Amino acid sequence: MHLTNNHLKGFGEINKPTLEKTILAKFSDFQNITINLIENIDYTDRTFINRLDDEETLKKDENFLGLLESIKATGLLNPVYLLEKNKNNYIIISGWRRLLALKEILKENKNKIFAQKAIIFKNHTPLDLLESVSIDENTKRKDLTILELSYKFNKLSSIEGVSLEDCLKKFNIGKTQFHIIKKAIDFNPFIKEFILEEVGPVKADFLNRILEKLLLTHNQNEAQSIVKSYINKSREELKNIFKELEIDSLKKTDIFEFKKNKRMTTFKIKESLSDEDYLKIENFIKTLLKK
Repeated sequence: MHLTNNHLKGFGEINKPTLEKTILAKFSDFQNITINLIENIDYTDRTFINRLDDEETLKKDENFLGLLESIKATGLLNPVYLLEKNKNNYIIISGWRRLLALKEILKENKNKIFAQKAIIFKNHTPLDLLESVSIDENTKRKDLTILELSYKFNKLSSIEGVSLEDCLKKFNIGKTQFHIIKKAIDFNPFIKEFILEEVGPVKADFLNRILEKLLLTHNQNEAQSIVKSYINKSREELKNIFKELEIDSLKKTDIFEFKKNKRMTTFKIKESLSDEDYLKIENFIKTLLKK
């Protein structure tokens, strides 16, 4: 499942006509897509590719097969973006899935031409422009999943000299949403595969934290089943569920945590306590801290 407007609320879009008439005219040219062009693309260079799936896996995907049939039937509607590394050698900026589909089509018909559907950037094109085109083209058409955006956020953040403010400006996104999407790559595999794209990054973050707590006291199947039952709950409900699980986990380890004057005090009882004893000690410590 791809991103919906709710999941990407706040993301900006490049105005394509303006982009083509100004920036594209300065740094790029339109060319025909032919078998010769397709065979001179370095598909192993994933510098600007924001997708996580590999070529062989993608070829078996139903959505890709649908794209392949669509291009065969109606042609290529949107251009692909390439960067000229050196003479007659290119890497992909945007349009990886479409280029792989074109690669299959041109294997069958080597004489087919897709007229003026490749935008070729010159090798001196500024890096920030290439990154912007890569991101905007994909998010505008919802080609990227949340997980792929997470990968992109982490990749960009790791570049030396790129600040958080640079990332926020580039993606036109708030700090909180950026950080939540960025850490989605590290969510539990169950959350990433079955939950993230359905509920969005914010709710998935809560559900991931809830799952981590449940796995301390339940087997994997039970914990996953419980999390599934929480999918339609609101963020506030999930927040309260997580708080309750935190309290329960502290009781099970007989750990007492209290905050006073911005300082956290932790008490750990080594022996197992009954619920009654736990409440007595908890009330005693609360009374003591009030003095």
